[in-house]
Amino acid sequence: MSSLANAILFIALVTTSTMVALMYRKLKRLDQYHAEYKRIFDRTGEALMGAQNAVASFGSEGRETLALLGARIDEARAAAQRLEELTLSARELTQSRSHIPNQ
Repeated sequence: MSSLANAILFIALVTTSTMVALMYRKLKRLDQYHAEYKRIFDRTGEALMGAQNAVASFGSEGRETLALLGARIDEARAAAQRLEELTLSARELTQSRSHIPNQ
């Protein structure tokens, strides 16, 4: 009778040990997945910070470019106005010379 009890206890011990070994392997795999997910989330966070910095930099550079472009447009308008004045002056000078009789 005791050997039957010993056999049942031995089978229970083997079954329990097998289940613990399987559970250990699953937990080890879960730990690897967790580490991989942590790396992915860390990289995602770094990428998002890089994108945020790029957007902020783009905004400030855009404002600077817009200000410089505005200044260049003002310079171009002034140059165009000056060119118009010089053209008008040249026409007037040409017309006044054409009205002077040759001596």
